[in-house]
Amino acid sequence: MESQLPSSAPGRFDRRRFLQLGALLGAGAVTGCASSRDADQEFVDENGNFRKPTPEENLKVWEEGRGTPYELGDLPVPGVCELPGPYRKKNFPDPDKYKNTTKIHGMCQLCSTVCGITGHVKDGRILKVEGNPNDPNSQGRLCARGQAALNHQYHPERLLYPMRRVGKRGEGRWKRVSWDEAYDELASKLREVRRSGRPEEFGFHQGRNRTKDMVSAFLNAFGTATHLNHRGLCSAARRTANLAHIFESDWDLGDYANSRYILNFGSNMFEAHQGHVAGAMRVQRGRFENGAKLVTFDVRMSNTAGNSDEFFMPFPGTDGAVALAMCQVIASEGLADQKFFDTWTNTDLETVTKHLAPYSPEWAEKVSTVPAKDIARIAREFAAAAPRATTMCNRGSSAHLNGYYNDRAIGLLNALVGSVGKPGGWCWMWTGGYDKKRFPLPPQPPKATAGSVLDDPPEFVLANAWNKMKVGEIVYWYLAQGRAKLQAYMTYNLDSPLTWPEMGVTENILKDEDKIGFHVAINPFYNETAHYADLVLPWATYMERWDVDARGAYNLKPYLNMRRPMVEALGEAKDMREILPELARRIGDGMEEWFPADRSTEEYMAIWTKNVPYDAEKYENPMEFLEAEGAFEDPHQASNFEPYLRPLDDAALEGSVTDPDTGVVTKDGKGIGIRMGDKVVRGFRTPSRKFEVFSDYVVKMAAGENVDDLVALANSKGRSRPESHRKYRYKMESGPHYMPIEEHQGLDEDQFVMTSFKWNVHNHGRTANLKWCSEIVHSNPAWIHPEAARRLGLQDGDWIEVTGHRSRSVDRHLPGLELGSGEIDRKLRIPVVLTAGVHPRALAISNSLGHWQYSRVAQAKQVAPPGGEAVGMDQEALRDPDWERNMWWEDRTQNDPKTWVKNTGPGWAQNQVLPIAPDFISGQQAFNDTVVRVRKIS
Repeated sequence: MESQLPSSAPGRFDRRRFLQLGALLGAGAVTGCASSRDADQEFVDENGNFRKPTPEENLKVWEEGRGTPYELGDLPVPGVCELPGPYRKKNFPDPDKYKNTTKIHGMCQLCSTVCGITGHVKDGRILKVEGNPNDPNSQGRLCARGQAALNHQYHPERLLYPMRRVGKRGEGRWKRVSWDEAYDELASKLREVRRSGRPEEFGFHQGRNRTKDMVSAFLNAFGTATHLNHRGLCSAARRTANLAHIFESDWDLGDYANSRYILNFGSNMFEAHQGHVAGAMRVQRGRFENGAKLVTFDVRMSNTAGNSDEFFMPFPGTDGAVALAMCQVIASEGLADQKFFDTWTNTDLETVTKHLAPYSPEWAEKVSTVPAKDIARIAREFAAAAPRATTMCNRGSSAHLNGYYNDRAIGLLNALVGSVGKPGGWCWMWTGGYDKKRFPLPPQPPKATAGSVLDDPPEFVLANAWNKMKVGEIVYWYLAQGRAKLQAYMTYNLDSPLTWPEMGVTENILKDEDKIGFHVAINPFYNETAHYADLVLPWATYMERWDVDARGAYNLKPYLNMRRPMVEALGEAKDMREILPELARRIGDGMEEWFPADRSTEEYMAIWTKNVPYDAEKYENPMEFLEAEGAFEDPHQASNFEPYLRPLDDAALEGSVTDPDTGVVTKDGKGIGIRMGDKVVRGFRTPSRKFEVFSDYVVKMAAGENVDDLVALANSKGRSRPESHRKYRYKMESGPHYMPIEEHQGLDEDQFVMTSFKWNVHNHGRTANLKWCSEIVHSNPAWIHPEAARRLGLQDGDWIEVTGHRSRSVDRHLPGLELGSGEIDRKLRIPVVLTAGVHPRALAISNSLGHWQYSRVAQAKQVAPPGGEAVGMDQEALRDPDWERNMWWEDRTQNDPKTWVKNTGPGWAQNQVLPIAPDFISGQQAFNDTVVRVRKIS
């Protein structure tokens, strides 16, 4: 289809011209080609349509554009080739480019994996970022996002100066202010909240927070527990299922490198799993070095699914049915590890076999569409590979209204085959990163107790039962209902208008000064959240600041990594470790006592890491060691295999009591272990001290009963629900159970279950501004199966209108939210791509794209007049003309279905039609359950 193109600025690069040149000269010859002439004017016919240029015209353009250098700003911008065209390859790459660079270690933060990185620095500029091989988790590997660090660091549209709103919220009118002005205004607002006697009306809302110690110290010193996050939109159901089994940890870490069978339910480990670089590397190591088989169940063909040994597409939300049927096969056919199961679970194999009897493979085939014979065969293969067999799952199985039950069923597979805690099996860590007891923080303020329903929502049974996961997706809805109010709201590294469900609700609340009295946004870029703020503060990048950090350790022992400044912060950007202490000192009223002005951030880090071992012959202190290496992992510490078998010594047992019926050993009323024959071992840190297949804790919590006795026996995590929560009572199953999603039953011909996914070059909302990543993926048409497309008369590239609906199930379980089950007030117009790589009843749309702020790169605007937010930037000093010439993916049709050119534009925001849909158990947002109606746009 030819498109009508408007007139454009000189120097605009056109992909179609690029392809013409490629056909004529060869793809290698045109790499880096840039035109200095007006492409649109030159190859447009009298009707305004693009016409194919002649070979002579192509050569003319090539000759004129090949040597025109880029116009750069005052500061050199690594990542921009200064001379495009054929001459670019002369002395390229520059053999001296990395000579005499200083290598500085740090940690990436462009996704949740936080891989170790090394920056090559020369003359105060980072020239290159690569993986740090000393990081025990990522071991020197780095994904495409991490490789695009230079795009993040030296982006011309980085915020470098504080800004104050001068128009209405959302108008985009700003003035630059000094840090003194910003601090004083913000301190005055927060002091007023604190002195009002309602400190909980100051809410802090984070996206990805890797400076947890400083943020927590500030909020605790202030006195507010209204510390909000995005866990409910991420992994709440999966974490809750794990906690119900073992209490001690919410995150499983399969020992994939030593496994022989990896059974994957909905994890896209090769692209977007939390910890995916470290995990994917070990999965592949297990496959190629250990012969492990990878079998994936996913509603669409992700890169992980496509690279698996076998791949099946179940109906959305039915992963639990498949897992239960596999459990039934293993139990009924005598394939289970009965010794492990009867010894180390809180039930026995006979009981579970009877319980699982209804969940046959034939039943599961009817529910899931996965063939019964394959379900049974894979169950037998999984059991045969045990104990070197493990499951792997993520949002594909858990981001559903029944996600908790799905992942409980998946976890049961590991217990049945006896792979729990075993080498090559299903493992976990007691810490989410470094060992907090071994490396304690400097003295911290006491925990704040003044919280609100935003932080501890009462309807959700297990959201805060073990860890405070909260329910992020209902924050703005609670504010809309008037159930809470915020005098002040601080957002940090958050892009909720794009990434939260029901974008209209989020935007309306952020604009409402009665609901949110004052809003300060802290971010390196002007994103959609900052657009609705009153004050915007420029945050330093992860290459300009300090942190001690780590992630789920796949070596199954804690490690520690240090993020340190590779260069000075650009402009006036500041780290939270500078912003929050100064703010506390200006608020006063005792807050300043916790943030001494004479202690530098580096000194704070030295106190924190003082216990890190180091070679005294090579280094003066731990800080010098971490500067040289970047990371620490104790070579003498054993991996966390079978922690339940660790014996308790006489000192630990002194004064203890053993329950004669259960064998549970308590001391001072708290569980410490379990007697197994003539030995006392630690056991699992649950009330039964065993892997809990059936959970009294869960049932009693749902019923609003007191569970203090069970919490004491577990002696790890857990709490009783507050009295104010107990009016919300539910009947929950204690053990394996399949919960069908009621709105998925009996779909009309034009109805589909919308599912979400991430690309390997993006995270949810913070990478579309990176030009290298966005050039790879900037467009996200809806995936639809050819059978469904034929039914609706759709061809590849046709446009559809998508209408989302709120959940009947959510409305039934959570009537107090008053969400109803009607249509979402917005509709989504989006093109389709036909592919057999998606279930026929699913419509798959990726997230991450569809920005209307967050830089011209994220908006796919090649040339655009600067908005009011430009006062917070320095576009004279920082300039990247690369995209001004070469952004071939700009959509010049303004999203017109009749003239739109494939693979152009900034993409579409799926959350326009995604309803607020938390499950009542964990508060997990059901990203993959929305029933949508699809209509072809003629």
